[in-house]
Amino acid sequence: MTIELLTGKAAAEAGGESDFAGYRNPRAFRIKESLAEDATTRLSEAFSNTWGSDVRLAEAFTTSDFKLAAFAELDQELQSQYEALPSTWDQYTDTTTVRDFRPKRLKSRGRATVGLARVPEHTEYPADDQRYFSEYAISVAKYGRRKAITWEAWINNEAVQELEDMPAELSEQARETEMIAAVSNLLLVDPKTNEASDVNTTFFKTANGNAPTSLPLTRDNLKAVLDGMAVRKDPGTKRSIARPEVVVVIPKALESQMTSILRPIEVRRTVDGVETIEGNEFSALSYVVEPMLDFVNKNTKAATTWFVVPKPGSARPALWTAKLAGHETPDLRVKADGGQRVGGGDVSPLEGSFEVDDIQYRCRHIVGNQTADALFTYASRGA
Repeated sequence: MTIELLTGKAAAEAGGESDFAGYRNPRAFRIKESLAEDATTRLSEAFSNTWGSDVRLAEAFTTSDFKLAAFAELDQELQSQYEALPSTWDQYTDTTTVRDFRPKRLKSRGRATVGLARVPEHTEYPADDQRYFSEYAISVAKYGRRKAITWEAWINNEAVQELEDMPAELSEQARETEMIAAVSNLLLVDPKTNEASDVNTTFFKTANGNAPTSLPLTRDNLKAVLDGMAVRKDPGTKRSIARPEVVVVIPKALESQMTSILRPIEVRRTVDGVETIEGNEFSALSYVVEPMLDFVNKNTKAATTWFVVPKPGSARPALWTAKLAGHETPDLRVKADGGQRVGGGDVSPLEGSFEVDDIQYRCRHIVGNQTADALFTYASRGA
């Protein structure tokens, strides 16, 4: 199973609709309401194994109009299932949109003064205070997959199972692509294999002040990390700044450990031989179990690796994903290469291709990712 990734000039050239000449989007089909309802009914009956439904569906598929209506219904089902699928990445990653495949600039702004300057009587107001900013560039890439159903499978009514599975499968793969893009901010993911060898050491590094540690996820270690973030200074002003709300991102293997830290209402502590009972300071701390950390990370310490990053919407966003404006959801198309009839007129793409009598459809999804402000981020490979 492969995913195609294009970047740079190749991605820009591939971004236009002209790249998909010979494909037809089911959303562009002009379907009568009665035919759309008939397609919905027949597909639902076939997918639920209603007696005789396979014969009725096979008969209906002998007409091109019904095939077009069926694919339009499958496209709507893909969209609805995509929207219904839960996602975790947006709980720890900020999201933006870009207009095209060229990099979009992201800016982290700051200023070197606090408050307004005092202005004595009959004195000119001082000029604007010193401002600074850091720039990052985010771009999107094209991902997709192509499949085919043979004309013989349509005739033998063997394509029903593939049709039933297609919306769910493609919508899941689109969501998985987004998850992999988001996780690529945390891990060193190879886009050719969708496997990671380690945490993202191009972002989590000494120069950024967030080099990975080897601390296991414990109450004391988590407290040390958050306390350390509370006294960090703005690199531009050199002033201490308030820590934003953060979220802990963990693999499934650490979920029980995380709940054991958050669940207690009270915590007993012994300091200088004196035991005290305190409220659990972590009871309101947010965390996200990211299943892609388990699936993608092939490092030997994957099961103990954990992260702390700012919540989406904070003043200092650390992780970004991007969508292409107008193409935020998966796009399903059917290849229109059926040729023309001898007597004239185009042949429906769902009658089979000119070369090999197959019916090809493909799904496209556009997404990108980028790291940004590292000040309030932390990564540990664990014990």
